[in-house]
Amino acid sequence: MNSNSFLSNTVLYDWIPDLEFNSYDLSGLVVPGHELEDECRVVEERLSAFLAIYKKGTLAKPKGLCTTFKYAILESTELALCQKLESQLGGSILVVYAKPLERW
Repeated sequence: MNSNSFLSNTVLYDWIPDLEFNSYDLSGLVVPGHELEDECRVVEERLSAFLAIYKKGTLAKPKGLCTTFKYAILESTELALCQKLESQLGGSILVVYAKPLERW
């Protein structure tokens, strides 16, 4: 069984390509509740970006999403929207990836 199978409980991470989904340790990702997931999807649409929520204290891994995919470049109003969303995450970390995905 894939160790990342817990992520199948959310559509938030359906943007992660199969190669990375099946080979990377994604245990640092948070599966949000239904309401928060819906809010994340709205923010993704407004930003035209992909979101990921990491557990508090998670560090970038040499073979991880942050070292594989480029982050989104945000305008100040977009950043403020992300900060507002992140304030609801109880210390979890919001990362915004470029859409379409771009590799480093």
